Amino acid sequence: MKKFVWRRGVVKPLSDDYKVGDVVIFQAITIHPMDTGFQKDKHSGQIKPRFFVEELKILYNGKEVCSFDFEVSASPNPKVKFPLKITAPGEVKAIWIDNLGNKFEKVAKISPK
Repeated sequence: MKKFVWRRGVVKPLSDDYKVGDVVIFQAITIHPMDTGFQKDKHSGQIKPRFFVEELKILYNGKEVCSFDFEVSASPNPKVKFPLKITAPGEVKAIWIDNLGNKFEKVAKISPK
């Protein structure tokens, strides 16, 4: 199977009004098809192989703060919301990994008020 190239994704706080010490809700979403391995291709009639986001890692200033494991039953374009305590300015990085080993990263710069 050809390697999938991610084109879009985002990790961002759902509020722009936060300061050091606040717990802020972040959202991470990516555009990724999620194939179960049970569907047929409309053109060839062949079964599509399993293809899904397997893991999402969240790093805050280089340190992993949480991770999410997905299975084939997750919906296409998976979206996750998570709380994060802001301790300093820096960046929040989301790293998505699919079951074929493809990786995609997005970074949000954070600047507490």
